[in-house]
Amino acid sequence: MISSPPKKWRVGLLSLGCPKTLVDSELILGKLDPQKYDVAPTVGDCDIALLNTCAFIQDAQQESIDQILELIELKKQGDIQKLIVMGCLTQRFSPELEKEFKEVDAFVGSGEYAKIPEIVERVAGGVEVSEIGVPGYLYTSSERRVALTPVYSRYLKISEGCDHTCSFCVIPSFRGKHRSRELEDVVREAENLVREGARELVLTGQDTTYFGYDLKGRFLLAELLTRLNQIPGLRWIRILYAYPSLVNPELIEALATLDKVCHYLDMPLQHINDRILKSMRRGTTTQVTRRLLARLRERIPDLAIRTTFIVGYPGETEKEFGELLEFMEWARFERLGIFTYSPEVGSPAAVLSEPLSEKIKQKRLEAAMILQQRISEENNQRLRGKTLEVLAEAKDENPGWFVGRTYMDAPEVDGTVYFKVPPRRPVRPGEFVPVRIQETREYDLVGEWAEVPPA
Repeated sequence: MISSPPKKWRVGLLSLGCPKTLVDSELILGKLDPQKYDVAPTVGDCDIALLNTCAFIQDAQQESIDQILELIELKKQGDIQKLIVMGCLTQRFSPELEKEFKEVDAFVGSGEYAKIPEIVERVAGGVEVSEIGVPGYLYTSSERRVALTPVYSRYLKISEGCDHTCSFCVIPSFRGKHRSRELEDVVREAENLVREGARELVLTGQDTTYFGYDLKGRFLLAELLTRLNQIPGLRWIRILYAYPSLVNPELIEALATLDKVCHYLDMPLQHINDRILKSMRRGTTTQVTRRLLARLRERIPDLAIRTTFIVGYPGETEKEFGELLEFMEWARFERLGIFTYSPEVGSPAAVLSEPLSEKIKQKRLEAAMILQQRISEENNQRLRGKTLEVLAEAKDENPGWFVGRTYMDAPEVDGTVYFKVPPRRPVRPGEFVPVRIQETREYDLVGEWAEVPPA
């Protein structure tokens, strides 16, 4: 008698939050034995649902909780059989979650991903699991990743955790202290990703500028960029989450001279007023920040700078908020995000006096975004008539049109280029094409295929 093969469980994963969490999710799927598990396209079409959560700010925490509730409802309806909740929210609030959500089969902290195969197998066997531990996980290039992004654009996490003590942030409490990967190991993974089809690598970590210091006593991001720049077949290297006080001359020179490094820098500033910067524990001042931006603009004139600001910080006066608006007008950032202050339990800022009302915070958010919309539109208008290199990503809903990104646009968070292609000129996702810009919008660009590539 021939025995039937054992059942393969269908596993679906939903990843919330930032690119760092997305890399974790790819690693988690990579740890599952393909002989035992199939990866389902969605968490609503699987046997075992995995949810990787975010706990950065209150909005992210609420999104994670809402998703837990939705998945619990799917489990009650019989659409899924098992539910595993992982990541930052679990690491931070495991006692509360375990008490509130009895329907969840397993809670897994951000430092326990190496145990995923064992945990999933126990859950499949009907065992309830709680694995929290300490946030100390750091992966290597030998670990398999299942791509959750297009193969031509991959995130490369170079470090984990953070050593900064910003007053509004509690990330170190659930991601741990800064831990750099070995430089050679990062290069090996980059080479592997390029062999798999990556044309763009997006470097990420809680603080990419701190890379190497904990291992070698010096900052190695510029050296890493130099090594990555030598990889054949790689076209773009993009830097996320640079800490402004650690953007040193070596990094600026690498940005300016290495041909594969995009003239793009994600550098969260959070505020510009000296009193607030000191209260935030950002380790910089208005004058130092202005000098840094002037140096970057002078050395790399076409640099696209993405930053983020917090409005409504405790005690922020109208004058201090006005100083932020004036600074935005002066700096004219190409890309900018605004958050309203979120008091996080356990953060030093949470106990500050003079909290602002939600009404005031929302009013300031709207004022800052209206200003940035105008600045962005004016910045984009200067691109009209120019030919830019665009990474094609997908067909647009309008026949004959494609959508893509320029070097100024990181995946998911920045603008889009809509461009028309010739009738008999096929364009493939992941291809770099020359596009002449004909129309500009607040955040997006519109153009057509250009016969002459950009200089």
